[in-house]
Amino acid sequence: MSDKPYLPALLLAELVPGAMRCVTLGDEPVLLVHTKDGAVHAVHNICSHAYAKMDEGRLRGNRVICPLHGASFDVRTGAVLGAPASTPLKSYPVRVVDGHIEVQA
Repeated sequence: MSDKPYLPALLLAELVPGAMRCVTLGDEPVLLVHTKDGAVHAVHNICSHAYAKMDEGRLRGNRVICPLHGASFDVRTGAVLGAPASTPLKSYPVRVVDGHIEVQA
Protein backbone atom coordinates (compact mmCIF):
# COMPACT_ATOMS: atom_id res chain seq x y z
CA MET A 1 0.00 0.00 0.00
CA SER A 2 1.30 3.42 -0.95
CA ASP A 3 1.69 6.20 1.57
CA LYS A 4 1.13 8.84 -1.13
CA PRO A 5 -1.94 10.98 -0.52
CA TYR A 6 -4.87 11.18 -2.90
CA LEU A 7 -4.88 14.53 -4.68
CA PRO A 8 -8.02 16.32 -5.85
CA ALA A 9 -8.10 16.20 -9.64
CA LEU A 10 -11.48 17.23 -11.03
CA LEU A 11 -15.18 17.26 -10.30
CA LEU A 12 -16.79 14.09 -11.61
CA ALA A 13 -19.50 16.23 -13.25
CA GLU A 14 -16.79 17.86 -15.40
CA LEU A 15 -15.90 14.54 -17.03
CA VAL A 16 -18.90 12.96 -18.72
CA PRO A 17 -18.96 9.21 -19.43
CA GLY A 18 -17.01 8.46 -22.60
CA ALA A 19 -14.65 11.43 -22.11
CA MET A 20 -11.04 11.92 -21.08
CA ARG A 21 -9.08 14.92 -19.87
CA CYS A 22 -5.52 15.68 -18.84
CA VAL A 23 -4.81 17.23 -15.45
CA THR A 24 -1.47 18.03 -13.86
CA LEU A 25 -0.93 16.62 -10.39
CA GLY A 26 2.35 17.81 -8.94
CA ASP A 27 4.64 17.45 -11.96
CA GLU A 28 2.70 14.53 -13.45
CA PRO A 29 0.48 14.87 -16.52
CA VAL A 30 -2.36 12.47 -15.71
CA LEU A 31 -5.06 11.35 -18.13
CA LEU A 32 -8.43 10.95 -16.42
CA VAL A 33 -10.85 8.69 -18.25
CA HIS A 34 -14.54 8.27 -17.48
CA THR A 35 -15.66 5.18 -19.36
CA LYS A 36 -19.20 4.77 -20.60
CA ASP A 37 -19.80 2.10 -17.95
CA GLY A 38 -19.27 4.81 -15.30
CA ALA A 39 -15.80 3.82 -14.09
CA VAL A 40 -13.03 6.41 -13.67
CA HIS A 41 -9.40 5.56 -14.40
CA ALA A 42 -6.10 7.43 -14.48
CA VAL A 43 -2.95 6.75 -16.52
CA HIS A 44 0.10 8.81 -17.47
CA ASN A 45 -0.79 11.22 -20.27
CA ILE A 46 2.43 10.74 -22.28
CA CYS A 47 2.73 7.74 -24.62
CA SER A 48 5.46 5.30 -23.58
CA HIS A 49 6.47 4.70 -27.21
CA ALA A 50 7.13 8.25 -28.41
CA TYR A 51 6.33 11.58 -26.86
CA ALA A 52 2.67 12.25 -27.61
CA LYS A 53 -0.16 13.52 -25.45
CA MET A 54 -2.68 10.73 -24.97
CA ASP A 55 -5.52 13.19 -24.36
CA GLU A 56 -5.15 14.19 -28.03
CA GLY A 57 -5.85 10.59 -29.04
CA ARG A 58 -9.08 8.60 -29.20
CA LEU A 59 -10.97 6.68 -26.57
CA ARG A 60 -12.68 3.45 -27.64
CA GLY A 61 -14.30 1.75 -24.66
CA ASN A 62 -11.44 0.91 -22.28
CA ARG A 63 -8.79 1.54 -24.95
CA VAL A 64 -6.98 4.83 -25.48
CA ILE A 65 -5.21 5.22 -28.83
CA CYS A 66 -2.13 7.39 -29.23
CA PRO A 67 -2.52 10.18 -31.80
CA LEU A 68 1.04 9.84 -33.09
CA HIS A 69 1.61 6.20 -34.09
CA GLY A 70 -1.60 4.46 -33.04
CA ALA A 71 -0.27 2.55 -30.03
CA SER A 72 -3.12 1.58 -27.73
CA PHE A 73 -3.41 1.02 -24.01
CA ASP A 74 -5.96 -0.29 -21.51
CA VAL A 75 -7.08 2.70 -19.41
CA ARG A 76 -7.87 0.39 -16.49
CA THR A 77 -4.30 -0.88 -16.08
CA GLY A 78 -2.08 0.99 -18.53
CA ALA A 79 -1.30 -2.32 -20.30
CA VAL A 80 -0.23 -2.20 -23.94
CA LEU A 81 -3.01 -3.42 -26.23
CA GLY A 82 -1.46 -2.54 -29.58
CA ALA A 83 1.92 -1.82 -31.15
CA PRO A 84 4.19 -0.02 -31.64
CA ALA A 85 4.33 0.52 -27.85
CA SER A 86 5.87 -2.21 -25.73
CA THR A 87 5.94 -0.48 -22.33
CA PRO A 88 2.70 0.10 -20.40
CA LEU A 89 1.52 3.51 -19.26
CA LYS A 90 1.83 4.21 -15.56
CA SER A 91 -1.54 3.67 -13.90
CA TYR A 92 -2.71 5.56 -10.81
CA PRO A 93 -5.21 4.58 -8.10
CA VAL A 94 -8.40 6.64 -8.37
CA ARG A 95 -11.35 7.21 -6.10
CA VAL A 96 -14.44 9.40 -6.21
CA VAL A 97 -15.33 11.13 -2.95
CA ASP A 98 -18.37 13.41 -2.68
CA GLY A 99 -18.40 13.99 -6.43
CA HIS A 100 -14.68 14.75 -6.66
CA ILE A 101 -12.17 12.59 -8.56
CA GLU A 102 -9.04 12.01 -6.48
CA VAL A 103 -5.84 10.42 -7.78
CA GLN A 104 -2.94 8.93 -5.87
CA ALA A 105 -0.07 10.41 -7.90
